[in-house]
Order: sequence, then structure tokens, then C-alpha cells
Amino acid sequence: MEKIVVFVELKGDRPRKASLELLSETRKVADSGRYEVEAVVLGPMSEGVREKLRLYAGRLVNITDPVLEAYTAEGYSQALSAFVAEEGAHIVAAGATRIGRDFMPRVAVLLSRGIASDVTDVRWAEEPFTVVRPMYGGKVLAQISFSGSPAVFTVRPNTFALGGPHDSAGQFLEKRAGISPERIRTKVIRVEEKTKGKVDLTEADIVVSGGHGMKAPENFKLLEDLAEVIGGAVGATRSVVDAKWRDHEDQVGKSGKTVSPRLYIAAGISGAIHHIMGMGTSKVVLAVNKDPNASIFKHADYGIVGDLFQVLPALTDALKKRLGK
Repeated sequence: MEKIVVFVELKGDRPRKASLELLSETRKVADSGRYEVEAVVLGPMSEGVREKLRLYAGRLVNITDPVLEAYTAEGYSQALSAFVAEEGAHIVAAGATRIGRDFMPRVAVLLSRGIASDVTDVRWAEEPFTVVRPMYGGKVLAQISFSGSPAVFTVRPNTFALGGPHDSAGQFLEKRAGISPERIRTKVIRVEEKTKGKVDLTEADIVVSGGHGMKAPENFKLLEDLAEVIGGAVGATRSVVDAKWRDHEDQVGKSGKTVSPRLYIAAGISGAIHHIMGMGTSKVVLAVNKDPNASIFKHADYGIVGDLFQVLPALTDALKKRLGK
């Protein structure tokens, strides 16, 4: 039976949502009988996380080593590639998070393979194995086939549905990587989290973004109030970030983050192509703009032509009543 290795990223003391989505999808594939799934955690892992992940994978492997105590692309890529080669895995996948995007290309190089990044569809049953990823700002969907193994790819968050845990727990194995410290040239001095506690835009189910039409940084309070009511995260356009109204962590677009939420609300956003490139795969888009000819309406499923300073408070109040908040 062919093996799928899924890298599970931890954020604090919990698995990343993107990793659980990938495990949920591969577990369904494993139920078909063709593949078996191995989830891999690199570095320290609590007992609570271990027991949770065992319900998502047939086998959970925790690879430990002093060089894996803190994340480095060198340490993670060496540990994961060595494990994949040892197991003879057919597929190795990870979420297209910041860490996944950073070290998975190194994994591919160490395995002498290519990599497909930011995948939005996987054709598990096709021969040869095929994935789909957007290119040229989402204007083209490229089908990428792997002629050999292992196939290496990262999956855009919110591509797969997040399933619930299974009734039976998978096996657990702890393994030592045995990486020489001399092979790690990167040294972690300290880790600073400016956005600690905030929902990561790339994993949010609902994103409420504002553009220059918000007119001033204090007006983003309207978006924050709306996002709080519906459980969303607040994003921004490049012009807003360049104006220092919001942090770069909030930027959606070509030079910012790529998001694929179930609902994307665009307020005061004109619809420039470099912004569309960052949210074009959203499932449903609602645009609010006073200009009926704004380009954003070409990419929206629903549109409200009106003054956002009137529309957003009214929308927030209506949702509060509907949701009983």
C-alpha cells in the first residue's frame, strides 16, 4: 500500500487548521484502501496534541532532535526528507502556510524532486498523480502531473473541508532525527509574535477587508466590529498597508497573503488586479462600494452599491440581531 506523509504544523500548543484540513482529506483517501497516511510532527509536541492527531491519521510520528527545538528551514527539511526517503513514501504534502512555503521546497531538492506549491485541487485517483494550482494571478489553472515519487506539494488553506476526528486512534511512534548541529547554519536568537492571538488570515473562514475607501485608519473599527460578530479576520489592501493604516500581516494580495475563505467581504476596495490575485479563490465574495462601476463588482457574487459608512454599521446591527449577539 502506498504511503502519504503529511507534515503537521503546530502553532503554540495546537495543530494548524491547514494541517487538520489536509489530514481530514487524506484520511478519506486512506479509507478507499489505496493509501495509508502517516502524520509527522517535527520537534516538541504535548500529550494533548498527540492524542488529538492520533484520531486524524493511521500513524503519527513525532521526530525529535535538539536542532528541531526551534524552527529552521534547514533542520525541518533534513529531518522530513530523511524520513520520507526511509519510508519510501509516494506522496509528501503540507499546508501552504508561511513555514510550509519556506521549507518544503528544500525537502523537494533533498529528495531530487520538483514541487507544486499552493495547490487547490488534488486528483488522488489519476495516473500519473495530478494536482491543480492557480497561475498568473488565478487566470490559469495548471494541471501538474508527477512522473515519479515522491510527489511533493503544499496545499492552500481552506481547500479541503475540516472533518471531525475518527473513533479509533492511530499508532504513535517517536523517532530521533540524529542531525548533526554542524549541518544547521541558522541560529534562532528569539521569536517575536506581533499577531499573537489573532486568527491567521490564510486560515480564516471569513475575511472582512478594507481598502483606501475606508478613508482613515480609525475607520477600520467598522470592519473589526463586523468581523467580531461573524467570527472573521480583518484584512487590508496594499494601499492601506503602504499608508501605515494596518500591519503588513493584514495585507491581502500579490505582495501580501493569499486567502480562500468561505466568505470574503470587500469594503471600499476598487478591485485592482494585485488584490484580486490574493482573494480570487474565495468561495463567496460580497463587495461594498459607492461606485457602481468599481472593478471589484466583476469579481463579486453579491454587491452593495452604497456608502460603506452607512452600510457596514447597518450590516453589523442586522447580523447581531440575526445571530442573537
